[in-house]
Amino acid sequence: MRRKLLVVFVVLVLAVGVGIAFFARDSLLPSTFDPGDRYASDRLDYMGVIYANRSDMYDWRGGYSETTDCPWGRIHNGIDFFFYNDSEVIAAAPGYIEDVSWRENPDTTLNMYNIYVAIRFNATITLRYTFEPFTHIVGDQDRQLSMLTVQEGNWVQKGDMIGRFLAVEDSSHVHFGVVCGNEWIDPKPFYGPSDLAEILEFIHTYQPTWDLSYPAP
Repeated sequence: MRRKLLVVFVVLVLAVGVGIAFFARDSLLPSTFDPGDRYASDRLDYMGVIYANRSDMYDWRGGYSETTDCPWGRIHNGIDFFFYNDSEVIAAAPGYIEDVSWRENPDTTLNMYNIYVAIRFNATITLRYTFEPFTHIVGDQDRQLSMLTVQEGNWVQKGDMIGRFLAVEDSSHVHFGVVCGNEWIDPKPFYGPSDLAEILEFIHTYQPTWDLSYPAP
């Protein structure tokens, strides 16, 4: 009987601990997403680029595609920006810094670490950045994290710097995309006209016939 009571007690303690942990995490987010008077969150149709200067990047190798019938020949849920080392990465739209984290890729020794920044624009739309240094050096995730200038709980406006990029190997890049709920979607409709013209002009300096996105036919 004592053993059963002990087991029940331990389970209750663990449950309470997990509940507290989830509550602490969720308390970072507004219970009902409301940016106050920071910006209007009803519609995002003015998204901008994530670079401060075109000269901070050295290539264009692919955007968003829901089909393999695209120049890069594969389905791809975001846009890749090939930044030089220490280049400035900026917020494409205003919002709340919902996530700053990292993970180790289990099946690679080159692109070992992904470092994440998520900006919540409204209750359904999130902008997600994945910093990919393409490194095999243990500890480079901490170097990249230290180069970020935002942390969870911050608010940013469009154009604010969220950090600088750590580029180690040639394929290092920032993977950027728009997520609705839990689904990555075509980012093109969210750009403002001048920002869309800017990114297309940048793409065409490297790939004159390519588009930003290739939705499913």
